[in-house]
Amino acid sequence: MAGEVNHIQAYWRPRAESAKNCAIRLISMLDGLAEAHFAFAHWNRQACSRAAANLQAWRMPPNIGELTTVFEDGRQFKDVPRIPWPELGYWISAWNGLDPPYGTSLMVCAGGYTDSRPFPNTVDLKVNRAGPDNKDLTNGGVLKSALLAVATAWDPDYAVVVPWDYWSRSFGDRGYPNLRSGWMTYLAPKYANQIKPPPAAIVEPVPGDGMLLLATEEQFSMDSPAHLAVADAIQKALDPLQDMVPPGRDDQPRAR
Repeated sequence: MAGEVNHIQAYWRPRAESAKNCAIRLISMLDGLAEAHFAFAHWNRQACSRAAANLQAWRMPPNIGELTTVFEDGRQFKDVPRIPWPELGYWISAWNGLDPPYGTSLMVCAGGYTDSRPFPNTVDLKVNRAGPDNKDLTNGGVLKSALLAVATAWDPDYAVVVPWDYWSRSFGDRGYPNLRSGWMTYLAPKYANQIKPPPAAIVEPVPGDGMLLLATEEQFSMDSPAHLAVADAIQKALDPLQDMVPPGRDDQPRAR
């Protein structure tokens, strides 16, 4: 039976960074992902045609000069006629060129320093639906290694491994909180020092004084009341930390 589609996501506060510095961080992430699994070892362009999508997004192992250019080409723009808006940072995307069950896609928004949103900078790594044919990719050990590769590279406020169905089930139309739990939740030191983890959560230290909280070491399932209960308990433990995240300003430009 097929399982959930998991996303590895990271979020961080406004942080002005150059295209070169973003490239350095991306190289760190790509190296860590490639070590975690072969599905993360090659990246193609996101494109409208299969022929264009079969072209490499960048070489692997990655090259800092090439990735700096990739970020510069991905500078976000205000509108037509494509006037740069530096506050919005850079946007890049890629996919790994593999068909299901190993297909994955990647999106990075980095270098943004607008305060229009609490977390204008994000990483989203989408992993194909878990099943018996890709359990070597979708198991907890690989996804945890991938999560830590993302967190180590980008120094986010927090990062998660989560099926979006969990967020839909937990928050619905009530509005999503800034800090959200999932199967696995990474917290930066400033949050890790303030949280009181629930007893049922699996808590692991992270180099640099961060913290990793796991709802389960098994394959997370939306059909498991036990898994959901621990993820919910982690979310409740995050509630007192929500006020640590400054709200976004509605009068500021929003990245698309």
